[in-house]
Amino acid sequence: MKNEDKTKKELINDFVKVKQQLKQSADMLDLLPDIVYKLDSDGYFIYINGTIKSMGYLPEELIGKHFSEIIHPDDIASVSRSTVLKKYKGSKTGDKNAPKLFDERRTEKRGTKHLIVRLIQKGWEREEDSKNVKSLKTVYVEVMACGQYDKAVSSKDKAFLGTVGDIRDIEKQKYVYAAPVNDGEIKTSLSGPDGIDADIHDKKYEGTVGIIRDITERRIFEQQKAKLEKRLQQARKMEVLGQLAGGIAHSFNNILMAIQGNISLMLLKTVPSDSHYKKLMSIEEQVRCASKLTAQLLGYARKGRYDVKRFDLNRVVEETSEILGRTKMGVTIHKELAEGLFAIEADEAQLKQILFDLYLNAAEAMIDSGNLFLKTTNVTHKDIKSNEYDPKPGNYVLLTITDTGVGMDKSTKEFIFDPFFTTKHMGMGTGLGLASAYGIISGHGGYIDVESKRGYGSTFSIYLPASVEKVRKVLRTADEITRTTGTVLLVDDEDIVLEVEKEMVETLGYEVLTAGNGKEAVEVYKKKWDKIDLVLMDMVMPNMGGGEAYDRMKEINPRVKVLLSSGYSLDGEAKKILARGCDGFIQKPCTIKVLSKKIREILD
Repeated sequence: MKNEDKTKKELINDFVKVKQQLKQSADMLDLLPDIVYKLDSDGYFIYINGTIKSMGYLPEELIGKHFSEIIHPDDIASVSRSTVLKKYKGSKTGDKNAPKLFDERRTEKRGTKHLIVRLIQKGWEREEDSKNVKSLKTVYVEVMACGQYDKAVSSKDKAFLGTVGDIRDIEKQKYVYAAPVNDGEIKTSLSGPDGIDADIHDKKYEGTVGIIRDITERRIFEQQKAKLEKRLQQARKMEVLGQLAGGIAHSFNNILMAIQGNISLMLLKTVPSDSHYKKLMSIEEQVRCASKLTAQLLGYARKGRYDVKRFDLNRVVEETSEILGRTKMGVTIHKELAEGLFAIEADEAQLKQILFDLYLNAAEAMIDSGNLFLKTTNVTHKDIKSNEYDPKPGNYVLLTITDTGVGMDKSTKEFIFDPFFTTKHMGMGTGLGLASAYGIISGHGGYIDVESKRGYGSTFSIYLPASVEKVRKVLRTADEITRTTGTVLLVDDEDIVLEVEKEMVETLGYEVLTAGNGKEAVEVYKKKWDKIDLVLMDMVMPNMGGGEAYDRMKEINPRVKVLLSSGYSLDGEAKKILARGCDGFIQKPCTIKVLSKKIREILD
């Protein structure tokens, strides 16, 4: 009797001790940063540690519930054995295609690794934007899981193994092969290149054990990194294409300058009744058309601001939309222009060209019949929500252009700002309109976005920095040639341009000295600076550019008057030289009237 009591006491002590050890083990698991779980053979939780509290659940409320209750509904089908393995029935799967399962049955190294899945926190609702990584109710996790086996294989497991067939392992080409044999027996074996061979013929599947690690912060970092990398790639692409486009435009403008200069000189000596007069005027018009194309190239290269002034965007929208209304009668224009709109500082001519391009694109998308909505409003950098850039702090003017046209698909949207990309038929478009718009707006410190969906129209949003000063009215002067006297030092590395510009300046009454580069110009100016009234100088030249030459001349004569001339435009190097005190800038190609006016503005 005493022995029996002693045995009972020992058993109770052992039970208490085991219970304490189990509690200590459970407490230790609760201290882990990862969630540890175990599922039964049907996928129901039979254990989960206290770390699950971080998602709003208590361990006891999940025990007995199916694992699918905490997995995002959109992810269940891709991680659950009951749905995933249907497509693998009776076939091998390569490493890249091997399934990764939350309720894994494969063992050891054959188990699931690096499964990325979304778990839903307690209180999650479908209405939430649960695909947003920063959502408070959705957590990205990484799962590692494997199956547990013990004793005889049940008939249910035989059925499973018989239907699954041959499943290749995820990483090391190891696989579980299960094939039905006589009398319903299952012959199952494990093998792999690591030398591990095991026979699980008489073992019973008990369930799945796994570890869940929260990788939400890592996911956020990866997404932000991907966005930054995409932004950097886009910026590099735009920079390279911009340099190419700018170089082509510069060279082409020099050619146009030679043509325009000769046409201007010929027109001065040709009366309107002359049989060649109309032809000369036609050539001059074609030069203007060609210069518009180079202006678009320079715009894309972000070197396209020629004449920056302060003005009211509402006025420009009114003027341009009125012209569209007269030419596209089928388009109904709706305007919502904000009162008290901030002024902007921009090249008005180029901004008008951008608007015309966007209007015409919208009209074509609506097949010349539909509704066009134009809206302006004052905003700040906080209102700019695009993921493509980080806007500079400050006030902006927003112009939205919305059409009811056919819209664009995602693949088209990705390329619409690339130069020479067009959806029009051959010969119907240059593919420079939107590329130029992107470059010009960026060059003005602004941003452009597009929202579109096939069949639902498009909305272009243009953000331009607001000016701190109010708009001033500008009085236009008469366009005429003024002949006078004086001495001009003409500097250009292109012989054909130097020759025609020399004749144009001489026609205006000036004595002309010439130099083929900046270094030569400095030498000429050093010798004759007291006789030279004005230096008309190109910017981009070999040996010494216009910027350095200007600085050297200023050392010789602090009051030197210099008019910069370039196939590039006002942005970039020219703007820096003007900031150092240079007197003016003229864009190639130019007519003799424009050249005369610029020279007089400086000398007078």
